[in-house]
Amino acid sequence: MQNQISWKVLEYKRKEKTTDWYWAVIIIALSIAVTSFILQNGLFGIFIILATATLLAFSVKEPRWIQVMADQRGLTVGNDVYPFATLHEFWVDISEKGNEKIILKSKRSIMPLIIVPIEGDHHLNIREFLLQYLPEKELHEPLAQKIMERLGF
Repeated sequence: MQNQISWKVLEYKRKEKTTDWYWAVIIIALSIAVTSFILQNGLFGIFIILATATLLAFSVKEPRWIQVMADQRGLTVGNDVYPFATLHEFWVDISEKGNEKIILKSKRSIMPLIIVPIEGDHHLNIREFLLQYLPEKELHEPLAQKIMERLGF
């Protein structure tokens, strides 16, 4: 049995955004901000403007390559470490070709699901390795995350 397994992966899948996408985001955000100012909720309007500016700045950022490593202590994703003691179970989701991922259920209530992309055909080796430390249970991405990915966020 292997002592560790590692791979490199893009931190997120980049979707090319058209000019129409940017205009739609700006128009929707401005509509919400103007409505909140009309309803005398200026703080929410300012929040929407700042959140939209952050979203637009993030949308042009190129994804970086991150190192993922699993060893006897836990899973390390870039600079984040997830010890096996803080995880309940895992699932290797290969339902979408080219979008394979590990879904880990955490014991923490703030971040209940951790989703780690898999590059290439490593899923069988990763599954075999994780079975040494965690039980396998079918898990699914939250619907909100799937919708956001579909919308290009």
